[in-house]
Amino acid sequence: MRKFQRFAWGVLFYNVLVIVFGAFVRATGSGAGCGSHWPLCNGEVVPRAPQVETLIEWTHRLTSGISVIFILMLVFWVWRNVWQEKNLRYAVLASMFFIFTESLIGAGLVLFGLVGDNASVGRAISMMAHLVNTFLLLASLTCVAWFATFHTTMSEKNYKKRGGWLVGALGMLALGASGAIAALGDTLFPSSSLMEGIMMDFDPLAHFLIRLRVFHPAIAIIVGGYVIILIRFLIKSFRSAQFTKIGYGVIALIIGQWLLGIVNVITLAPVGIQLIHLLLTTLIWIGYVIVGIFCWVGSDFSLRITERPIHNWINGTPT
Repeated sequence: MRKFQRFAWGVLFYNVLVIVFGAFVRATGSGAGCGSHWPLCNGEVVPRAPQVETLIEWTHRLTSGISVIFILMLVFWVWRNVWQEKNLRYAVLASMFFIFTESLIGAGLVLFGLVGDNASVGRAISMMAHLVNTFLLLASLTCVAWFATFHTTMSEKNYKKRGGWLVGALGMLALGASGAIAALGDTLFPSSSLMEGIMMDFDPLAHFLIRLRVFHPAIAIIVGGYVIILIRFLIKSFRSAQFTKIGYGVIALIIGQWLLGIVNVITLAPVGIQLIHLLLTTLIWIGYVIVGIFCWVGSDFSLRITERPIHNWINGTPT
């Protein structure tokens, strides 16, 4: 079981890296590097004498394919050993579903030409759907890793806490979708200066991707502020040292994300900062999913969190 726990956490954070690399593909305009072919790359399994864009896109497809294999391994292990564990079973099945929908959306982007310089409404909608599906995949993998590490059962019915968490989750999905639009606009319509970018944002004749990206910072402040208030309420409600550390960790990431967002705007969204921005986004989402697990399981779960020595670091004690 210990090996499976470590493998489950490894698969989760491997997928985080795959997601960040996918953003690198978009930011560098390499999405069309394999042409309109899928799953082949320019009609070949391994492209010969590839250009840089082709190599980047092919590498992303390879890492994504490995992710599918890893998740199928998770499903097989759970099926063979702990299929009776309902929470773990549902989580691993959800991860299998969302990795396949993730692959289908990615294939659709390539086959329908929604890559490269395409600035259509269809691409915008597809990018938002891609981001939402990615968040759901990460949520599923987070639950797999968590339930593999900690034995949990549904105990008390915290409808108020669950409802508050769901509102925040929907807000974060909306925030992520708006971030996908903002990032696409920054990639396709870069500004030469901060003032030019601001003028383009409010120009009624500007492309819709430019005019929509201005909403992302506002949504980030609203949703982030709500999540911070909710977590502080939950910290007082649970009165758990373990949950307090997790909660304040998420809050710190949100504040850091706000600051990085300001830097991103001032520096005109360079690729490196975009990638760090997305990395923090995924970590915030993973932390918020763990907060949701506490809301669903109940306060007694926090008392049992120390049963697994693999995560004694949560209590601040050495492993």
